[in-house]
Amino acid sequence: MIKNFFKLILSEFQLMLRGSVFSFVLYCLLIISCAIFALSLKHQSMGINAPLSFLYIMIFFISIFKVEKIYGQDFDEAKIHQYLLSPFSLEIIVFVKNMMIYFNLIIFFIILSPLILIILSIDLTYLLKINVLLALSLLSIIFIASMTASITISKNNRLSLTSILTLPLFVPILIFSMAITDLIDFNTGRMYLFFVAYFLLNLAFSPLLTSFALKKLSV
Repeated sequence: MIKNFFKLILSEFQLMLRGSVFSFVLYCLLIISCAIFALSLKHQSMGINAPLSFLYIMIFFISIFKVEKIYGQDFDEAKIHQYLLSPFSLEIIVFVKNMMIYFNLIIFFIILSPLILIILSIDLTYLLKINVLLALSLLSIIFIASMTASITISKNNRLSLTSILTLPLFVPILIFSMAITDLIDFNTGRMYLFFVAYFLLNLAFSPLLTSFALKKLSV
């Protein structure tokens, strides 16, 4: 069983590497959009809130696009049947796939974050704290986005409208991210615990709801 689990991780890792080109393209678009945003406001004094808000919103859309593309490719009807015949439940497969998507996105961001902060005129002393903040918030974003993606690609068209019900789940992440940046020097150890707790909450039901929607493809 353990050997099969490592095979599953290796398989998902290989799929992650194949999808890295798309991630790189998305981050190139992010850098371009950050440059346009910075140039449009270069004659105005900006605090840290405005550029960070823009960055969080762009990362939000990048995550949605990435998850939608991966789920559209990796969970077509034929592959769903293969996953259902695997020795692991679909919930475990969803969890592993989501974590691989997460690592793919966060590694690209960590590599490119110094350039992004320079473009947005954000002090590089905030680099580590912004990376930690985004790494924690991105966990929940990926798992919520997986629910949205699985509902959207479901064969049951009646479920597609319910995908909008997942959108309010993103709101607390943005609110708490902005609340942290309002505090001086990000001295918010306790508030970071919110992102951990919110991720654990999403982890409790996201794989279940995602796998339930995906199984509709095999019905």
